[in-house]
Amino acid sequence: MTTTRQGSSRRWWLIPSILIVVVGLLLIAWLWAVPYYIEQRLESTFSSITGRETTIEKVAIDNPFTLELTLENVQVAGQAQTPVLSSERITADVAWRSLWSPGWRLTHLDLRSPRLQLIWQEDGNWNLVEMLAGDDESKDQQPTPILIERITADDGRLDWINRRPEEPVTLSFEQVSLEAEGYDNTSDAPFSLQSQSRLNGADLSAQGRMGFSPWRLDVDMTAEKLPLTALSGYLDNVVSARAKQGTLATQARMQAGEATDAGVRISGDTDLRDVVMLEPDSEQQIARVTHADIDGFLFELDRPRLEADRIILREPWAKVVVNEQLGTNLSAWTPPEVQNQKTPERKETGQKSSSSMRYALDELLVEKGAMAFADRHLSQPFEIDFSALQGEWKALSSSQQDGGELSLKGQVSDGSPLNIQGIYDPLSDPWQGNFEMHFEQMRLATFAPYLRRFAGYEIEQGEVTLDLNYRLEDGRLKTDNQLMLRRIRLGEQVDASATDLPVKTLIGVLRNDDGTIELEIPITIPLDKSGSIEFGDIAGQAIRKALQNLISSPIETLGEVIQGGGDGSAGESQNPENSGANGNPGANNETRQDSQGLYKKLQTPN
Repeated sequence: MTTTRQGSSRRWWLIPSILIVVVGLLLIAWLWAVPYYIEQRLESTFSSITGRETTIEKVAIDNPFTLELTLENVQVAGQAQTPVLSSERITADVAWRSLWSPGWRLTHLDLRSPRLQLIWQEDGNWNLVEMLAGDDESKDQQPTPILIERITADDGRLDWINRRPEEPVTLSFEQVSLEAEGYDNTSDAPFSLQSQSRLNGADLSAQGRMGFSPWRLDVDMTAEKLPLTALSGYLDNVVSARAKQGTLATQARMQAGEATDAGVRISGDTDLRDVVMLEPDSEQQIARVTHADIDGFLFELDRPRLEADRIILREPWAKVVVNEQLGTNLSAWTPPEVQNQKTPERKETGQKSSSSMRYALDELLVEKGAMAFADRHLSQPFEIDFSALQGEWKALSSSQQDGGELSLKGQVSDGSPLNIQGIYDPLSDPWQGNFEMHFEQMRLATFAPYLRRFAGYEIEQGEVTLDLNYRLEDGRLKTDNQLMLRRIRLGEQVDASATDLPVKTLIGVLRNDDGTIELEIPITIPLDKSGSIEFGDIAGQAIRKALQNLISSPIETLGEVIQGGGDGSAGESQNPENSGANGNPGANNETRQDSQGLYKKLQTPN
């Protein structure tokens, strides 16, 4: 009896032992099968969502009770064997019900060393939006639910590839860290995010909201000491001039998709430091600025628009060159593809291009500015520097036909004052404006290259005051130029072919009682044919006109001047002994004949 009881007792303990072994085997099978199941299901889910092959090298369960997973070497296929999304390791806290219910619910998703290719495609769509929002055929179907309460990423890299320009542009953001909350692909509500990264050594940060279906982006961005050279790919499509150096700091808001009706909209404030720009095809500087503040800027892409409340340029410098064909280097500030291109339709109508970017600048301030001007179309190049430029440009806008109000003061290299007032818009097509330039008592030698060509003489002494009135109307430049010459003295003749008029003699005729000479030089230039203008002819016509207006008894007056001589020296009187009044009738007849010939020359246009 006792033996029977002992056997029964041993068999009773055997059953729990077998159950434990079975449970253990089932648990082992479970721990082996679940990771495989999860791996297959995740690959299938994300391949279906993204439309690209998704692979996971290994899935491990770190905590079977809370279903903490580790995914090794996750990749979403891209182009040319480069994955569009990859991560060395992803850890995830998955809700248990995700194993038997449709979709996935995660309390936390952490990506280590992720890499993402964010591609802005030629058609204006973003690859990430297409991947996560589904294609057109699947939009009517209920998406596989994916809910992630919190997403983090560390030591990541983002390659932003813009394929819309003719030459694609890539910006590579490194050391990317990210925190996002509330991602739900079944909801229209965007999720929140904040991120930090580095671009070419500069710190960047962003904070805001994003959504994929529909696509929506609304973030505040901050950048500190970002090198302008990092943005060369974009700047090269805006202006032909090239950035050599300079840094950018900005606080801006970027909106895209459903967050704006402008496609992409960027607004905020920007600060530029120590900017140097080069000519398009050389290493020569064309402009620089020590400090530029841009307040309240706005840029819209789909309906091109660029605005700013105020721009302050501190210690700017620019180089303006007139070349041999009377063109200028100002085309360096236009996009490469539109340099020197003005359609005939716009020239005829006088209207601004409807396809050009809308722009508006409320106020541009210049502090301690400078400019170097060079005219290389002359046989002897002419150069002049302007400094101490101070002024403002207000209400510059594409919606105005005339232009913005310009007021600028400064001085020429010899210390002579400079004053510019008027209305002008350098961005209009065709150019429009009306402004005046006043130069006070400049040394005449400054303009020696022009005067040598016009008059054929060296300049020994003299001052000039210029009042230049420029009117730009429908692609034509009309100017009324007033010149006042003082204490002029000519030196040796260097070009006898410059004019057939006795220049030194005529200077004596043109002088007022106070020793000044006043000339009016009106010019009309078709800007598309400016190379056909000969300034020597214009100057000669101005001299003829001045003489014709001055001399009421031309033959007698010119006879006295010719008989008395004249060397163009200020304040020198005629010698009465040389006059024909001392009993020499033959001399009087010769003088009269010479004066008749000279008067005919003055009446005959070149």
